[in-house]
Amino acid sequence: MEKLLLIICILFSITLNAQTDFSFGPKIGYKSNDYNFPLGVSLKNRGNLTLGAYGRFMFNNLVIQPELMYNYITIDYYKCTGPVTIKKNHSFALPVYLGYQFINRDNFNMRATAGPIVHFNIDYFIESMYQQLNYRFMNLGAALNLGVDIYRFTIDLGYSLGFTNVFHNIDNPNIRQNSLTFTVGYRFGK
Repeated sequence: MEKLLLIICILFSITLNAQTDFSFGPKIGYKSNDYNFPLGVSLKNRGNLTLGAYGRFMFNNLVIQPELMYNYITIDYYKCTGPVTIKKNHSFALPVYLGYQFINRDNFNMRATAGPIVHFNIDYFIESMYQQLNYRFMNLGAALNLGVDIYRFTIDLGYSLGFTNVFHNIDNPNIRQNSLTFTVGYRFGK
């Protein structure tokens, strides 16, 4: 029985490889995070950069697209009276998009995808006026993405909604990381 299952898996993978188009490439763009605190305190972005790479597997019109993106963000910590501190945040985002390519032409493609996203924070904390806010190493969320391919260039607009608390030393579970991302990339492969 195990040998039969192994043979079926090998034949299935050979069939998938014959029908799969694969492309990959670099991406660069703008990322805006939003963290809202209670009582009029918030973290706002000032300078944002995201860059990384993606891979895209196509099964007819079905899309699987994992990405690894580095994020460099300058943060203003605001209170009701105005800005308090300015900090920089370094992180990685790892989304895995699943979706459908609903326009498929030779030089123009359009797709809609969604999937889980994991944010990894490299920085340990942000010091505010009253306390040190300690980042969690990992935050989970869901991401939506709308993408267009024009010749070899790819343009993506994505939004991710955070599910877990960003800071582990704050009891309020509503401090989540929501992100809006705009990237432009180049596509190698099919």
